[in-house]
Amino acid sequence: MASNEILGQMLNEGLIFDATTNSGLTNHLPMALVAKAALGAGSDELSRFANKYRSRLIAVAEPEQRLTSLSWQRAIGEPSAYADLVDYFNREIGDHGIDETLRRHLVFLVDGIAGAAFHGVIRLAYALDSKESRRVSTGLAYFAASAMTLGPLNIGPTRSDDPEFLLGELAKVDHWKSVTSAKTIGEQMKDVVSNPAFSEVVSSLEIDEHTPRRLAAAALKIYASTDDFTALHGVTGLEALSKIRPYVDDVERFDRSAFQALTAAYLSIGAPTTWSSSQLDDLVGTTQFDQSTVRAKASMSDDAHVAKIVFTSSRLNQEFGDPLYSAVAERAVRNDRTSGEETDEVVVEC
Repeated sequence: MASNEILGQMLNEGLIFDATTNSGLTNHLPMALVAKAALGAGSDELSRFANKYRSRLIAVAEPEQRLTSLSWQRAIGEPSAYADLVDYFNREIGDHGIDETLRRHLVFLVDGIAGAAFHGVIRLAYALDSKESRRVSTGLAYFAASAMTLGPLNIGPTRSDDPEFLLGELAKVDHWKSVTSAKTIGEQMKDVVSNPAFSEVVSSLEIDEHTPRRLAAAALKIYASTDDFTALHGVTGLEALSKIRPYVDDVERFDRSAFQALTAAYLSIGAPTTWSSSQLDDLVGTTQFDQSTVRAKASMSDDAHVAKIVFTSSRLNQEFGDPLYSAVAERAVRNDRTSGEETDEVVVEC
């Protein structure tokens, strides 16, 4: 396993690169390095992966304007403002520290957590594992630059506190069965919210202290039932949100935004009917590897998404003790072809 010192050095070296690749997709290198190291990859494997991945990367641009506490909000949702936002958050964290900077700024970003297929919040959450100021700055900057709103976060009339029930009701409506022709996850999610019924669904969830756990369970069930690339991001995205949630004062709005994003992701793949309890039990029953083997295989993968879903599933299984996390992690490893082809945010045709 690579030492924290070596991992930290590699992550800091990667700060010279933009948050997106030369194809305009999310730069997964920092997230993949964190996940692979946590899964047991040594320094040689991290170096091998990084050297291979760097061919996709471009240098981060120089800041074009000096953002301030009065002007930075104009950069929200503007990918071209990433370098300006990094510069701004570096100064803010230098002056006020990580925790205060997060609390002062996340309130303006809550509505945009779906951006870049959750990767803004995922990158920020991974950066928070180390709490190194420059890494947090880049994570927060990418979150802000990629933020994407999905419409109003109205409340009520509420119909249920169970997101699985509400999403299950959507699966019965034929309208949602038509999958959009948009090419990226973000575009697909944006397309489905144009239906006026979408905001009614989002407003119908009753939020309480158990909502984050129920949302995580719903995301896991969707992914387990579909093995869908977008659904995978629901699992990793919601786990990332749980790391950011302590820095948000209005947790009810934050949780509703999380449900809104999960709902959009679910509808964008056609609102599939999820598996029954017996079918999910059957998936758990197919596991053959012990989790140390799964982790070891994922740590050597060329696919950043395999490393991330196994890393995420391992942490959530420790937290919730749900064997379904182990089952989806093993399935991801079994299906891994480690092609090294970039698939981030591009819809994978089945």
